[in-house]
Amino acid sequence: MKIELKPVTLEQLPLLKEQLPKLQTGDCNLSIASVIGRAEEYQIKWGLVEGELVLNWMPYPDIPAAYVLPLQSENILKIMQTLECSCKDCKEPLILFGRFTYMTEKISELMSYRNFITVSSNSWWDYVYDRSRIETLEGRDLHGKRNFNKRFYKAYPDAAFVPLDAPMIEKCRGFLAKWYEAHGEMTESLQAEKVAIEFAFDHFEDFGLIGGALVNGDDIFGFTYGSGVGGDIFSVHIEKADRNVTGAYPALASAFAKALPEEFKQINREEDLGLAGLRKAKEDWSPSTMIRKTLMRIQRDESRIE
Repeated sequence: MKIELKPVTLEQLPLLKEQLPKLQTGDCNLSIASVIGRAEEYQIKWGLVEGELVLNWMPYPDIPAAYVLPLQSENILKIMQTLECSCKDCKEPLILFGRFTYMTEKISELMSYRNFITVSSNSWWDYVYDRSRIETLEGRDLHGKRNFNKRFYKAYPDAAFVPLDAPMIEKCRGFLAKWYEAHGEMTESLQAEKVAIEFAFDHFEDFGLIGGALVNGDDIFGFTYGSGVGGDIFSVHIEKADRNVTGAYPALASAFAKALPEEFKQINREEDLGLAGLRKAKEDWSPSTMIRKTLMRIQRDESRIE
């Protein structure tokens, strides 16, 4: 049976709202905003197998297209068997993408007689933090963030964190334009990011996004937003602050953590993409754990080869 895969568009919003939670295991890229907003960049396609959503994507450069599956589904074995037979008429192996420990344990349980190969890169892994640490900035390892936060509020004692409603989103569009102008050269990556942000602003409520801006009167020092990506994990998709304002970034991050719904206990601040500067910035926040993501190539079942 050949599975029909179609490009993800805004038309799939109702389907994603219903079924995407079954695929979410904390991966920052598996929110509605990311799946729709980055669909072209990640070459995301969707299909229904046994009545359930599967995604096929390439979220990182130089990796083959891989499937993201609802591994907790009671139909998962049938879904995998159907997909395996659709991979070029069973002549190519099935390639999956997911959270390393959970996926490998699940596949080992379902297919104990099969072999698989996993490939990963730490540039794909998400940095996850205890929400309470980012709220309070307590501890020796966060003393630098705490000091910058204090310096910010000493300079701007009336600054406040306000929710991103329609009027504030319009103000943030203006701030964003100035932020990119100050940054200088617009790389392909930054251009893709800008398009995704504008798209998210256009469909903020539809995508179930939560966000806010750090303001002082009519001045905006930064804005941020994100969404839940499974369990008690909240992913911060975007965080933009004025680099010329001392302490704006830690003040924005801490204020956002305080404002999140109580159901979220962990904050995913996404990958470092293999960039040394970005890696240091994320490690400086003292992560509590990493979401290790991997490609899994399930070897062909030789017993079925005629």
